[in-house]
Amino acid sequence: MQAEMNRSMTRLKLKSFGPPYFIAYRLETSDQAETEASIGGEISRSRSFSSTLYVEVRYGDRHFDNTDLRYRGWHDSGSLNPDLLSRKIWWLTDEAYKGAVAGYLRKKARRLEHPEESGLDDFSAEPPVKAVIRPRGPRLAPEKSERLVRLLSSVLLNTPEVYTSNVQIVESRGRRYLLTSEGTRIATPTENLPDFLVASAFSRAGDGMGVSDELAWTFRGLESLPPRAALLKAMDRLALETKQKSLAPLQPPVAAPALLDPEFTGVLFHEALGHKLEGERQRDPDQSQVFKDLVGKRIIPRFLSLIDDPTLASFAGTPLHGHYAYDDEGVIAQKVVLVDHGILRNFLMSRWPIQGFPHSNGHGRADAYSRPTGRMAVLIVKAEPPTPAKTLRDRLLKLAQDQGKPYAFYLVGSFGGDNFTSRESPQTLQVQPRLVYRVDAKTGAMTLVRGVRMVGTPLAVLNRIVAAGDDATLANAYFCGAESGFVSVSQIAPSALISQVELQRTPENRARPPILPPPSPGKR
Repeated sequence: MQAEMNRSMTRLKLKSFGPPYFIAYRLETSDQAETEASIGGEISRSRSFSSTLYVEVRYGDRHFDNTDLRYRGWHDSGSLNPDLLSRKIWWLTDEAYKGAVAGYLRKKARRLEHPEESGLDDFSAEPPVKAVIRPRGPRLAPEKSERLVRLLSSVLLNTPEVYTSNVQIVESRGRRYLLTSEGTRIATPTENLPDFLVASAFSRAGDGMGVSDELAWTFRGLESLPPRAALLKAMDRLALETKQKSLAPLQPPVAAPALLDPEFTGVLFHEALGHKLEGERQRDPDQSQVFKDLVGKRIIPRFLSLIDDPTLASFAGTPLHGHYAYDDEGVIAQKVVLVDHGILRNFLMSRWPIQGFPHSNGHGRADAYSRPTGRMAVLIVKAEPPTPAKTLRDRLLKLAQDQGKPYAFYLVGSFGGDNFTSRESPQTLQVQPRLVYRVDAKTGAMTLVRGVRMVGTPLAVLNRIVAAGDDATLANAYFCGAESGFVSVSQIAPSALISQVELQRTPENRARPPILPPPSPGKR
């Protein structure tokens, strides 16, 4: 890599055009074992090895070069064979250089018609770093995984209301090598490769609506998973919840107070605020830029703060999969206070400067195929002062009574969410709860319901939060997708009480339920 870097920086020129001013090579390897089973029988197992080479070439200078938010860099399969890797680097660097020169000229022409904000550089100056972090975690043990998925999936065989199910374990190991023409040289474990266990189940309600449920764990080595007895108990719960969802009444659309459990709160902040605070979006005129001009102003209730801290390695003894020591541009990871007691203070910054923030804060992240942009890592929602969890339930009932609502709602877990960031799109968000409980405003009795998800707009939804709990909990099994690909993230958040949420219907996967009951285990 270094040999090709030296050759390209000194000799790569095209007629009247000079050499590039910056080159980055990133090589990521992955060794992955995947095992799946259903109702006690193995479905598939696989072992895969991959190596991906990413090349970034910048032409011009750091004040003005060929890149913008749409720049993706160049990538191809890599190799640890020196001769093959050299050939791959040579080819991609040549393509990237010619593309950079052409992109520089196109961008220069665009600037004549559409000038950008003055005084903003295209690449921040950051000190180079040199570091080696040894591989972490035990070696892969797929044979142990196979036994475990068969055992756990067999639990669902005894619940006839569960039509199909799946238990999957994915274990990954890999290395990331990053070399830049500025002198950065780092070798670390590959990011975005957490080990995870996912169990899912599917059924249908009497009206034919499809219902599903899912539980997930992340780990570093099978021995770090919960004890086997705890996992089996969780599978019993998954079976019961899937059955209950198939029998639950359909909930019509409604607006009412709601209590969000910690996992749902974390996903809500991720979607409603985290993506909006990615630095590049504040500079791109095609982005919504909801918070661009609100630095130093209150954007959420004063008792709430939002922090992103990739330097945090664990929470309550669990390794965090959003943790890293160096980002994908070789910048040292930093804890960033994004919102301090309701006041916007910072953005998630890569090396693409924005107005008022000329430097990276170590949040330039990407998958193996993409150019890094400012992204979330370990997102932390803090309430000061927090409200005891029991008090939140009492206040939920009072909110419903004060509003004359017969019911409030309790939203548990999440299947993820979406939030549009383009200026051309309405700035709406949606979060799909795993479980929805309707709470009687008078008695507090809870009824599981189905068929709805939460929707809203970021500024309105977040400012309806009236209290947050003292029960901060980790959600560690999420991948986040954006312009720079899919990266692993962690969220730590408490329960949150919101004065009013809107629940709207989910898309319905309706079909006639099975005509015959499923065969009994062991009988043919």
